[in-house]
Amino acid sequence: MIRADVNMTGTIKRSATTRTDKNEKPYLSFVVNVKLPDAKSKGRDLDVLVTFQGGKKSDLSLLAEKQRVTVQGTLDIRKKGEDLAFYLTANKVSVKNVPDEDGITGELHFRGRLKNDNIYEEKSDRNGNPYLLFSAYSSEKVGDNFVSTWVRFLRFPEKGAGIETIKPEWMQPRCRVSIDGELQLASYDKQVRLSCRVSDMKEFIKEEYQNK
Repeated sequence: MIRADVNMTGTIKRSATTRTDKNEKPYLSFVVNVKLPDAKSKGRDLDVLVTFQGGKKSDLSLLAEKQRVTVQGTLDIRKKGEDLAFYLTANKVSVKNVPDEDGITGELHFRGRLKNDNIYEEKSDRNGNPYLLFSAYSSEKVGDNFVSTWVRFLRFPEKGAGIETIKPEWMQPRCRVSIDGELQLASYDKQVRLSCRVSDMKEFIKEEYQNK
């Protein structure tokens, strides 16, 4: 599971239309384009499919193509082929006082597994503060196959504490983890990179009903 509570700023690429869900409840659907910075190119266009249950038909004229917009809600990130797909369930949409700069910021919620080996590196930032750098993956079933999405994590100890305080005994290869932290979305050479600065991390132990 890779999910985030986010605030997104971008430009509507596909105008809003009215649709109905499986319970016949209406909602608005539209696509927002967000331009991500890219250190190796001019930038990467990211398309996010937005569903807005609280939208009204009167909002259709406002949520038109090329309209700048801010959207708050829950972002689901999934694997689609060799790329990532982004789906945002909105709880608030605004076309007023929209910032000039595109972006997606918020808190990431992740469940997955650590790597098979060499699970972390000890690093120091430019100010000499130690931190752990590690990666973990979340798997989902697509058709008959399982696909994995990787996230890079940075974890700093509390101020004044040593790096040993953020290396619990359970942090072992292929360990299941549950992680919350600051979502960091960027692009490098047109490839979307998912990163997170960890605020909370614990071992994830599946309950019996989750194994059924």
